[in-house]
Amino acid sequence: MKKIITTTFMLLSLFQIKAQEIFGKATFTVPTGWQITRTTETVTLEKAAKKGVVCKIIISKTEKGGVATAAEYLQFRTLYGGAGISYQNQRGAVTKYEGDGLICFFSKGTSTQQMAPVQSYFYSLSNGKQTLYYQLLTNNNTCISEFNQFMETLQMDLDEVGQTNAKRKAAPAAVPAAPAPMM
Repeated sequence: MKKIITTTFMLLSLFQIKAQEIFGKATFTVPTGWQITRTTETVTLEKAAKKGVVCKIIISKTEKGGVATAAEYLQFRTLYGGAGISYQNQRGAVTKYEGDGLICFFSKGTSTQQMAPVQSYFYSLSNGKQTLYYQLLTNNNTCISEFNQFMETLQMDLDEVGQTNAKRKAAPAAVPAAPAPMM
């Protein structure tokens, strides 16, 4: 009996390790049922859904330079936030979270795809020396909970590549804030 339990735990831990994906400084778990597409610049996670339903997560490669202020975040978002997306510009539209050596900014925008409104939830995650972004594009509440699960697994290295003491840190407890359901 002991042997069976030990074997079961070992197998379960192997499945857990296999589920982790690494892209640059980011480590994350792909939500169940989502497809992953890799390029040198981004990883795209997409959920097969009914026609007209958009459910996509885009993760960028890590860029040199930290994003520590709202102004830096806005410049970063302009470069990587997607063409044709209108972001809220009023005061308080950009939210900042900090913890465990990581800084995260968040804002929400809208666009139109195939004549349907699509929400963009754009995040930057920085360790002070490097930054990556991730973005949810959706027009339906069905993928919000899966995106929240993805965010719970997202981690980022704190140190530069090549340092022997580099550690992965989960985003701070409040980072990133889960997007509110749209409807």
